[in-house]
Amino acid sequence: MNMKNIILGLALMAAVNTYSQECLLPMTIQFDNDFVNVPYAARSVLYQSLNRVATENGLISDSPLTPFVLTAHCDVIDKSNLPGPPIQTVYNLGITFYMADLYTKKKFATAYITLEGVGNGEVKSYINAFGRINSKNIEIKSLINEGKAKMMYYYDTQYPNIIKEAKRLEATQNFEEALMQVFSIPVCSKGGDVASKYGLELYTKNLNRLNLYLLNQARALWAAGQNQQTAYEVCAMLAQIDPDAACYNDAQKLMREVKGQVRSDIDFEMRQKYNDQIRLESDRIAAARAIGVAYGKGQKPTTTNLMWLR
Repeated sequence: MNMKNIILGLALMAAVNTYSQECLLPMTIQFDNDFVNVPYAARSVLYQSLNRVATENGLISDSPLTPFVLTAHCDVIDKSNLPGPPIQTVYNLGITFYMADLYTKKKFATAYITLEGVGNGEVKSYINAFGRINSKNIEIKSLINEGKAKMMYYYDTQYPNIIKEAKRLEATQNFEEALMQVFSIPVCSKGGDVASKYGLELYTKNLNRLNLYLLNQARALWAAGQNQQTAYEVCAMLAQIDPDAACYNDAQKLMREVKGQVRSDIDFEMRQKYNDQIRLESDRIAAARAIGVAYGKGQKPTTTNLMWLR
């Protein structure tokens, strides 16, 4: 995977590929601090249920740069036991769902449902209750539709400010964060086309900046000592430069110069080792940059202070 696919993929994956079939809006799933009283395994099931509700109703549930949140509050209405063996625990739960704007602390919509969970113990009872959350529930769908309408209004009216912030980040050389900002704007919103065009400009600038840095590093290394070991290291750096980068031709020119200095009598084993080194280095870079893909995509429930919703 070359540098273009690695860097641009993080931004375009959400903005272009994901949105190509339908208009999906970004948000996150979070839990209030009071969920620490709910067994962790059960919180994980609730998180998965909310994730299913979101994705089946036109939302992206793992977007790192969005003010919008889908959350829930759980109340125990009743708890009882069924005679065994084995004795089973019965929970009657009241679940209140919220969609809100974390930045302005505005509540968009709410929905309330009751669920019953029966299981061998408290944890299993909670899990069985949370697993019954249905994304097609009328109250839940109404909540999502109302929330989505307000989210779209936000992007339709605020995209100039988001782009302005991205340009401020660009001016301070924070290209990656600027890309994430601008591509948080859904392509189906009024500012979608403008954001996509500017995002591609940002990507090109960032691509050229990163690759020129690599080229300058390679030049400095080669100037410091033109020997065979240095040639290996310089070629490994130059191999990372993307063919779409503005400095690619200069990189290829230096590559030819460096290779001309490598001893012609080097044996096959050393040449193979050199080629493997370049591939491994490229793989390491790909793996390091791919860590960003997992950002916001973790399945672990998040707890935060959402008491203002109630």
